[in-house]
Amino acid sequence: MSKASKMFIKVFVGVLLFGGIIAAGVVAGALFGLLDTTAGLNIDELQLNETSFIYYIDPETGERVEYERLYGEENRVWVDITETPKHLQLAFIAIEDERFYKHKGFDIKSTSKAVFDYVLRRKGRGASTITQQLIKNITGEKDITPTRKIREIARAVSLERKLTKEQILELYMNTIYLAQGCYGIGSAADFYFDKDVSQLTIAQSAAIAGITQLPSYYDPIVNPENNKAKQEVILAKMLQLGYIDKKTYDEAVSEELKFVGKSREAVSKQSYFADLVIADVLRDLQQVKGHSSAIAERMLYSGGLQIYATIDPVVQSAMDKVFADPSSIPKPRNAEAPEAAMVIISPETGEIKGVVGGRGEKTANRTLNRATQSYRQPGSAIKPIAVYAPAIEHNLITPATVYQDKLLRYANGWSPKNFYAGFRGPMVISYALEQSINTVAVQVLERLGVNASVKFMEENLKISTLTDLDKSLAISLGGLSKGISPLELTAAYVPFVNRGIYTKPYSYAKVTDSEGRIILENKKQSHKAMSEQTASIMANMLKGVVDYGTGGSARFSGAYGIGGKTGTTDKDIDRWFVGFTPYYVGGIWIGYDNPQSMSYMGSNPGVGMWKRVMQQIHSAKKLPGMPFSASSGVVSATYCTISGDLPGELCKSTRTSYFKSGTQPRVVCTSHEPEDEDLDDEQTDAEEDQDLQDSTASPSPSKKPDSPSTSSPQQSKKPESSKAPAPTPTPTPTPTPTPLDLGEPNV
Repeated sequence: MSKASKMFIKVFVGVLLFGGIIAAGVVAGALFGLLDTTAGLNIDELQLNETSFIYYIDPETGERVEYERLYGEENRVWVDITETPKHLQLAFIAIEDERFYKHKGFDIKSTSKAVFDYVLRRKGRGASTITQQLIKNITGEKDITPTRKIREIARAVSLERKLTKEQILELYMNTIYLAQGCYGIGSAADFYFDKDVSQLTIAQSAAIAGITQLPSYYDPIVNPENNKAKQEVILAKMLQLGYIDKKTYDEAVSEELKFVGKSREAVSKQSYFADLVIADVLRDLQQVKGHSSAIAERMLYSGGLQIYATIDPVVQSAMDKVFADPSSIPKPRNAEAPEAAMVIISPETGEIKGVVGGRGEKTANRTLNRATQSYRQPGSAIKPIAVYAPAIEHNLITPATVYQDKLLRYANGWSPKNFYAGFRGPMVISYALEQSINTVAVQVLERLGVNASVKFMEENLKISTLTDLDKSLAISLGGLSKGISPLELTAAYVPFVNRGIYTKPYSYAKVTDSEGRIILENKKQSHKAMSEQTASIMANMLKGVVDYGTGGSARFSGAYGIGGKTGTTDKDIDRWFVGFTPYYVGGIWIGYDNPQSMSYMGSNPGVGMWKRVMQQIHSAKKLPGMPFSASSGVVSATYCTISGDLPGELCKSTRTSYFKSGTQPRVVCTSHEPEDEDLDDEQTDAEEDQDLQDSTASPSPSKKPDSPSTSSPQQSKKPESSKAPAPTPTPTPTPTPTPLDLGEPNV
């Protein structure tokens, strides 16, 4: 085929395409009167220029109380069209849409040229008008398809019937991306020139307008030469169109541009709770309402929104006070103290009542919120949700089931250790949980099955960070590939004090516009995570962790049921305590942002911080004393901590726990000889675990507890040496004695 023939075909196809576009435009135009193509764009909401507020409801009066007013970050500064220099407006029009004031949203001339450029494979500017580009900014739809293009054209024409050219131009200039994290001309003027928009020169305006077509390529900081070349193209176009004269053009071209590249410091610092609310509302405005990121920000900061947060100021105040106290967390000599974060949830409602995302004074808006955005290894704090709760739910264990604390060695060479040297022999599950015995947790998980554990955490407790790499026995000790956030881990403990029901945590109840019309609403989302019997048993066993075990420092009153679990990762990199009363569930994490050892600490400061926070809250709110109650289908029984049987005359160490009816001990213990002495109940606040950083990590040397322990496996024996016993020739992965299989789960 000759070149002439090929050219004819291309031109012919181009004419057909052009005709198709015109036909589509005609059809779309005919429908404008019948179909509102911008109905989903909420244009009216975008024109508001009112301050937004965060409120909370006073529980005593039921009245709303202002918590904070919202001020936008400097990378999103909305500028009214009346405050925008005319030469900046004309710079955008010159380079983006020179017939902006003549067309009705769709420029036939530029579109037809773009079609022929596409057919002939020539480079040329796009056919989108400023109005069409605004539609893309609002909707976020940028896929290159004929359907999307036709819909965009129809919406642009419809939008021009609703708004004036000035309103469209204002929206456009405030929603375009201008590199370096700058959205809109306000933030760009501040970032690049340290100026208010109204102070920009013609040369500076052209430099900013030149960024929009290819932000990374024309970035003035990264590629100043490219930006300068584009600036001169824009100035030449402004001269050609008569927007500026020759003298102004020459002066603008010769003006030296000095880019600052640094935003001014924000004048206000919102709280961590406000940061969380902002993040959640912005997410929902985009995911639920379909707004683009830029428009969501505009609505949030200037839309006059009324946000009803779930915060309880009494709870938040107690948290802020403890976290602001430098003595709360010990620091190493000549170094900074580690960071910390905490979240408190109302178990019955799922409402987040308080959040602290860092230690000390908050220094910026929307900074790192470690309570929700940091994902760290949970250590033994994962044992209740990954091992013991699902095993009880599946009727594989009871609090009195006996396992051996013994040497375990697996095919990959991994041999889990405890915080002490040696092994303590037979013990019941409740004691193993209280003292955070790693070898027992691993054996229980082996019987349960890793897949069942992962499924329980993901589906029942909504842990979102698990991966296939986590499907190993190391998960029983907190060996997660991605870690877990304090918010998710705390929410996973909620069913223990909420009759087995998991409720999705949320930071705001609803968002209304300035007239009170509901825009967003969070309704309680709950599901049954475990049976009420399992939850009751777990709450009682975790109370034992505080009464007898590693969480002893959390106890602040005998009037309330108090339970929880500590967690320490390998090399003391992360410290945790997740605890609860009948009124609140709170989780606290301590560690460095860049992980490093905190072995200088003698004990887990998170337990004491949790106690101080909760003590202040319960006292300030005058909450009546309330113990944990047994659910229906649960009975209480006392048993020997070594044999798991009913106590005999020689049993000196006992526990009282809840059992699913029919599974409680029924045989009297005969395991002790007169000279034997059993497990000593008196425990210090020793922290426990030498846990894993990931599922394939090799075991590390045994670590010592936070403070010396007075307990020993059997006091009739000599104290264990610091060296672990030699490995046995044949591994024994199954527990001894074999636990009683109680049948199908009681769900």
